[in-house]
Amino acid sequence: MNIILLVMFAVILGVVIITAAILVRRAEKEKQAALRQVSEAKTEFLSRISNDIKTPMNVIVGMTALGMEDTDNPEKMAECLGKIDTAGKFLMGLLNDLVDVSKIEMGSFRLHPKPCAFDDIIRSIRDMMEPACAKKGITLYMTEGEIGINIMADPMRFEQMLFNLLSNAVKFTARGGEVSFSICNYATHNDMFCADYVIRDNGIGMSSEFQELLFEPFTHERRDAAEKKHGSGLGLAIVRNIVDLMEGTIEVKSQVGEGTQIKIHLDVPLAEIQPEQSKDHIASRAPEKILSGKRVLLAEDQPMNVDISRDILERKGMAVVSAENGHTAFETFRNSPLNHFDVILMDLQMPQMNGFEAARRIRREKRPDAQIIPIIAMSANDSHEDISACREAGMNGHVAKPVEPQRLYEVICDHLMNPI
Repeated sequence: MNIILLVMFAVILGVVIITAAILVRRAEKEKQAALRQVSEAKTEFLSRISNDIKTPMNVIVGMTALGMEDTDNPEKMAECLGKIDTAGKFLMGLLNDLVDVSKIEMGSFRLHPKPCAFDDIIRSIRDMMEPACAKKGITLYMTEGEIGINIMADPMRFEQMLFNLLSNAVKFTARGGEVSFSICNYATHNDMFCADYVIRDNGIGMSSEFQELLFEPFTHERRDAAEKKHGSGLGLAIVRNIVDLMEGTIEVKSQVGEGTQIKIHLDVPLAEIQPEQSKDHIASRAPEKILSGKRVLLAEDQPMNVDISRDILERKGMAVVSAENGHTAFETFRNSPLNHFDVILMDLQMPQMNGFEAARRIRREKRPDAQIIPIIAMSANDSHEDISACREAGMNGHVAKPVEPQRLYEVICDHLMNPI
């Protein structure tokens, strides 16, 4: 009897060992397959991104070389600079999309609703799309008239959602075609603004197979060369996430050669308070009159950024003193005469002392101007969390890099005319 039990135990143990070995071997194979898939996806990702980055960089490098050869030809220089500007904006858009997609993958993609005028959002979309359509000879039809309501939404993401869809419509519609954007079936009830947003084009359309993958990042429909269009394939993935975060729906109807229709339905809360008003008193005055003669303390550790910022500021008659890190910026301010500087522009990531700590130390100084001088962050870190961290450190505003000169002038003017 004991022998039988021992044999049964040995058999069971053998089965367990063999089963475990099979499971371990299977798990190892699955792990290797998963690693291969990750590696292949990584390789494909890098290949696509490399191509998407090289295309605008090729324009920038090529047009820069041509422009340097034609310094005595203003028209040719202007043409080269225009193409460099277009390529630079495309490259910046790609980088922003990559940041957004990475946030989506990490689950940190967020909306930041605030009261905003609905008509301002639609007007901004019109202002962005009309030149793009005119350049390609496409007729743009948009809903006429103003709706006249305020909504609680993230205006940047709302515009991004509509802009991405309309940009795709223009991109995949031939010269002389038509693109339309209409707001349909809208009504207000239960303190909500409910509406359908419909984008139509008579472009190349999409196959039913591709429509199933439409909202996946980095997806393209591979067709003949005549229909091949440049793009990262990130825009629609971002659109889908914005719609999901707004608890809306999106529907796509398309046929190859017959165009595409995309309809988004959103129920957006009405705003209970008025949106922030624009600074008309600033717009009515030329920036030169506000900025000329003002003294700027520029905290920036990158020499090229110092040169660019100095040139931008001096063009409006401002006097610039630079500091290569946060500690030098703090010491320069502390040792300056009272009210010597009118504004401080602060990079965030610097050696020895970062911009956050430099701003905190300046605010703690026992001198009257330390509490009222505008400190404006200039940084490539422009997320809502980064901007909030700047304010917590005592900074008044934020300008994203790469710096757009007009935006920088507007922010400085705003804080000079509205000191804390």
